[in-house]
Amino acid sequence: MSGPDTLWRIGGASVRGTAHVRRGADNQDALKFLLPDGEGASIIGAVSDGHGAPAHSRSAIGSRLAVEAATAILGWDVDSADEAELDDGLAQDVSDHWRNLVAEHVAAEPLSEEQLLLARGQFVLAYGATLIAVKLTPEIGQMLQIGDGDLLLGFPDGRLERPLRSDEGLHGEETYSLCLNDAARHFRTATFWREADGAWPDFVFLSTDGISKSFADEAGFRGAVEQLRTIARTDWDALIASLPEWLNEVSRNGSGDDSTTCIAVRLPGTASPNTTGDDQ
Repeated sequence: MSGPDTLWRIGGASVRGTAHVRRGADNQDALKFLLPDGEGASIIGAVSDGHGAPAHSRSAIGSRLAVEAATAILGWDVDSADEAELDDGLAQDVSDHWRNLVAEHVAAEPLSEEQLLLARGQFVLAYGATLIAVKLTPEIGQMLQIGDGDLLLGFPDGRLERPLRSDEGLHGEETYSLCLNDAARHFRTATFWREADGAWPDFVFLSTDGISKSFADEAGFRGAVEQLRTIARTDWDALIASLPEWLNEVSRNGSGDDSTTCIAVRLPGTASPNTTGDDQ
């Protein structure tokens, strides 16, 4: 299936939260998106939120390495493994690749004694971050998440769904992280194959938790995503141009946290001018 109904547009933006601006802190989020085939038949997108606490002194780098790891692993061709094999291996592969990238960065730029002390002697803790990523081709969908943030899929009949289960065993502001020794166990993953008569997503929304936390409730958040979906379908260029200001407004009037989103829409007969994207 490679006809015009499979062509996607993908883009996104990341802004430093107003609370981080006041404290003089960096943007701890990261974003990466791409069209692996260069034409829009397939998309890969990822967002990550670095923890930012003193123990995680390099979390801005950790989030950048997270989206690099996820898009690299999801970029592998997948055409034969069954869903269980893919789900079992995907989390471990992404976690391992991230840790390897972190180890390479530490080797090139060792932590200071103070940073290592704050990280309780575990260098990987300094890079702590969450991660959400998705891949859609004409035949297969894959998605994964560790930690907080939001992933929603839209369908041609108007449905907007969360395809991954909620985290369990957490309280308050707690979240799972790539820096955990058993991080692969805490990923939520899903793989699904396209069926001839089955509905296939035509909209993807990924975001760090700074966005949803800025709304009073789930209904308000979903309403905002629905508005973005409408604009994406009617005026893609306007949506992409307005995203940074929209994110700044969300942060300013809400959580004050860094805010990052990756958005993709499938439009009949439309290919995307966007082929890659990075932000931090």
